[in-house]
Amino acid sequence: MLNEDRDVQAYLARIRRTIAESENLVSQAELRIAETDRMLESQGLTREQVLNFHFTQAQHEAANEELKRRGLDPLAEWESDIGRDAIDEPHVSNLASEDFAPDAELAERQRKFGMMMKPFQI
Repeated sequence: MLNEDRDVQAYLARIRRTIAESENLVSQAELRIAETDRMLESQGLTREQVLNFHFTQAQHEAANEELKRRGLDPLAEWESDIGRDAIDEPHVSNLASEDFAPDAELAERQRKFGMMMKPFQI
């Protein structure tokens, strides 16, 4: 019985530590978002406006050259608007498909999660 109490206390301590680490990561992310919003505001922009920017391949290459000159990592591969649409297309066709069953997918995810958490049950 005493051994079980220690195991439970150790388990709860790990959970508390995980929660504290998660809260720390969330607060760091919130600070970065606020910092980005302030920087965008100083430029007279919003996140929504930036999301709607579309760059040409020449602009992308020029940005990568400038980043390289400053010793920073280059941007990810350039994708034209056509490329972006092609990436989103499979998701749209999956949603339109008759075979797509959100309830079945959710049930499968819940089953997998339950199996993953099995060793941690008290």
